[in-house]
Amino acid sequence: MSDFIVDGDILSRLKSGDEAAFSLIYKAFWKELFNAAYKRLKDIEQSQDIVQNVFISLWDRREVVDINNIEAYLHTSVKFQVFKHSARSPDTSEFLSAFENILVSPVSPENSMLEKEILGLVKLWIDALPKKRREIFLLHYHDGLTTAEIADLLKVSRKTVQNQLNTASTHLRLRLTQILSLLILLHFK
Repeated sequence: MSDFIVDGDILSRLKSGDEAAFSLIYKAFWKELFNAAYKRLKDIEQSQDIVQNVFISLWDRREVVDINNIEAYLHTSVKFQVFKHSARSPDTSEFLSAFENILVSPVSPENSMLEKEILGLVKLWIDALPKKRREIFLLHYHDGLTTAEIADLLKVSRKTVQNQLNTASTHLRLRLTQILSLLILLHFK
């Protein structure tokens, strides 16, 4: 957490286009945000790009967003960008890890509300899966069984289990990206 205190004056100066106020915020939070992104991605260049994009977005949207807590706003923006980056990754475990980090790393009390909303939507999504796909998905991600163990348990081929997991994971990535985009957009209006 930054030692820098952002008061209403700095936020109103930012909103009116004061580059000095933006610079103060940038200098106060850049390193902290980079560390947060790097902790999840382990990629210096990608982490730098994400933080830069968050600050570019802050400047571009300064007149239209109402920000009460700049630190929470910036951290949530970084987490969302990390999530979007991970959602594009072919490695499902990287995506799910990024999603889990979004849910378990609170920055503000508002995150518990966001967490409940996301978890409720994920539960609805899981409940809507076809029966066999839901069973395979839960055995793998909830119970931690391997694809071979699931195949043996359900008396299906390992390839079937892999295909069902891939289909479910791809669909979940798409839905969560859409859900988080909407929730974050609504959250910061």
